[in-house]
Amino acid sequence: MFLKQGLILFTLCSFMAEAWRGKGNGKGRGPRKPHNWGNMTTDQVDQFKKSLGGRTNVDRFMGALDRFNEDGVKLVQPSDEEKADMLERIKHIRKHKWSPKSQKEGDSLSEINQNAGVASSLYGGDMALIDPQVDALLGDFVDDDDESTGESRKKRQAYYTTSYPAMLWTDNTVYYYFDSSLSAAAITVSRIAIAFWQNSTCINFVEKQDAPNRIRFFMGTGCYSNIGMIKGQQDLSLGTGCEHFSVVAHELGHALGFFHEQSRHDRDTAVTIDTANVDAAKVSNYRKETVDSNNNYGMPYDYGSVMQYDQNAFSSNGQVAMVAKVIPYQDTMGGPTVSFYDISMMNEYYQCKKKCTTGATCMNGGIRNSRNCNTCICPSGWAGTTCTERPTGCGATLTATATAQTQTFTLGTMGAAMQNVMETCNYMIKAPIGNKVEVVLKTMTGVIACTPGCPFKSIEFKAMSDHRYTGARACCSDDQGMTVVSEAHLMPVIGYERLQSTTYTFTYRYVSASTPSTVKVSQIASTAATYDASGDPIVVETKTTAKPVVLLTTTRSTAPNKTACADLNANCATWVSNGFCSSTGYTLQQKKDYCPGSCNLCTTTITSTITCTDNTKAGLNR
Repeated sequence: MFLKQGLILFTLCSFMAEAWRGKGNGKGRGPRKPHNWGNMTTDQVDQFKKSLGGRTNVDRFMGALDRFNEDGVKLVQPSDEEKADMLERIKHIRKHKWSPKSQKEGDSLSEINQNAGVASSLYGGDMALIDPQVDALLGDFVDDDDESTGESRKKRQAYYTTSYPAMLWTDNTVYYYFDSSLSAAAITVSRIAIAFWQNSTCINFVEKQDAPNRIRFFMGTGCYSNIGMIKGQQDLSLGTGCEHFSVVAHELGHALGFFHEQSRHDRDTAVTIDTANVDAAKVSNYRKETVDSNNNYGMPYDYGSVMQYDQNAFSSNGQVAMVAKVIPYQDTMGGPTVSFYDISMMNEYYQCKKKCTTGATCMNGGIRNSRNCNTCICPSGWAGTTCTERPTGCGATLTATATAQTQTFTLGTMGAAMQNVMETCNYMIKAPIGNKVEVVLKTMTGVIACTPGCPFKSIEFKAMSDHRYTGARACCSDDQGMTVVSEAHLMPVIGYERLQSTTYTFTYRYVSASTPSTVKVSQIASTAATYDASGDPIVVETKTTAKPVVLLTTTRSTAPNKTACADLNANCATWVSNGFCSSTGYTLQQKKDYCPGSCNLCTTTITSTITCTDNTKAGLNR
C-alpha cells in the first residue's frame, strides 16, 4: 500500500510530554540484551545510525523498541471477545493462493523492510524517531541506563517544559534534494509522488539542497522516513525495492506528519490484530496511538489509505495478521493508491481548506482545490470541475436493467514493463431511483497478480452510498464469481493496472431496495460531515456528453424565497415519472431547485441553515 493511511498526523503537545515526565527511569529492569540488527551488515547499521542525524540516541531508541516488543503482545492482542469475533470473521475471508513475488525484495513496504532487516529497528516498521518523539511515544519503555550521559537526561527533562507543536513544514513549504546514491528509478517515482501531494494540497515542494530544513532522499537499507519536519536535514530512505509510487507517497506522508492508518486510536472499530500470527520482534509495529497523539478530524477509518498496511504485514507464518471488521475490505488494505480521505485529511492538517472560503460547489463528497478554488478535488470514480462527471477515457456510464447485462474491458499491455502509475478504467453503473445495483465479477484473465493489497492491479467496487470511501477491491482468480450489491442506486466500478495486462468481465443489473447491501456506510464509524448528497443523486445524460451529471443541493444558508412556477430542467418529466417529487431521498429544496412546476412547489418557501464548527484540536490526523 505503500502503505497508505491509517493515517495519523503527528502532533505531540506539551501536555503529552508532561504525561511521560518522570517515566523511563529503568527501575526494576534487568540488563538489556544487545539490539538484534537482523541481517543488516555492519556498514548498513552504520549508515542507518548516521541517517538518524544525531538527533536520536540510537541505543535509547532501540532499547525502547526492544522493551516494547517484550511486552507488546499483551499490549496489542485482542480481548477474548474480540478474538472470538475475529476468528468467526476469518471463516468468511476468501483463502487466496498468492502469486509469486514480483520483486525479490518483497511486494509491500512492510515486506521490503522485513526482508532488509530494518523493520525491527524502526517505529511502526518504517518511522525514524528523534529523542523527543521517543520520549513521547515510547516513554514507558525508555531506560535511563541507555543514556550516554547524565546531561542528556537533563536536557530531555528541560525540553518537556516547552511546547511541542505539530511538526508542520514552515509556510507549507517542503525543501528537498536527491542524494547521488539514489537510483534513477527512485528519483523518477519520487518526482511523481511529490507532484501528486503538491497538486492535491496547498503544500509546495522546492528542490534546494542548502535549505535550512530539508529532506534528503537517499538509497539506504529499506524504506523509511522521519515523522513531520524535525528541523535541519532529515533523511528519507528509498533502498532497493522501494522504487514505487505508493512507497514514496507513503514515506512522504510520514515526512508531512502522518502515522499509519492501522495505528489510529480508533482502529479497533475497523480491524483486529491477530498477534498469534505476528512476528514477536515486530509486534510494536501494531502499536495503537492515543486520542492525544492522533486527531482524525472526524474522518472514518480508511481501508484504502496509502498509510494502511496489508493484511499479512509482519506475519511470522504467512497467515493473516490483520483482519478487517468489514469483510469485503480485507483485500483493500495495503492498496497502491492515495485515497480521497488521505488527501482530505492532509488538506485539513495543513489548513488548505481555509484558503477557499468561497468557490466551486463540490458534489459527491469533493473538496475545493486550494490551488484553484473554483475547481474541486474529487473522490475516485468522479471528475469534472464540481465532481459531477465520470472521468474521461476508458469506461462508460451504464444503465442497469432488470435483466443482467455484460461488460468486458482490458487494461495494460501484455509484455510491457511495470509502470510507475496506474492505468485506470472508470464505469458508472446506475439503477432506477429506489433500486440498487448488483454486479457479479465473472472472469479475470491475463496476468494475474494475486498479492495482499492488490498493489499491481485490481477491480474496485464502490458499493457504499458515500463515494468518498475506497471500494472493495479484487485481484485474485478465486475472486471470480463474487457478487457486490450497492447501498444506493449508483456504483462506480474502477479498474487499475500497472503490471502487464488483465481483462475483466462483469455483469450488472438492478435489484430491489430490499436486497441486502454488501457494505454500508454505517459499518464504519465516523463523525465526519455528511456526504454532499443528502439523498440519492440524480444522474442526467445530456446530448453533449456521455458523462453522468449529478444535481445536488448546496449546503447553504438562505432567506425564504419564492420560486417561479416553471421547471428549471428539461428532464423533469422523466424524473417525476420515476418518483422524484414523492421521493424521501431528495430534500424539498432540491425539488424546488429543479422541478418546482411538476412537483407543485411554486409557492412553497424554504429556509435552510447550517452551523459549522472548526476543529482546532491539536494533533495529528491519521
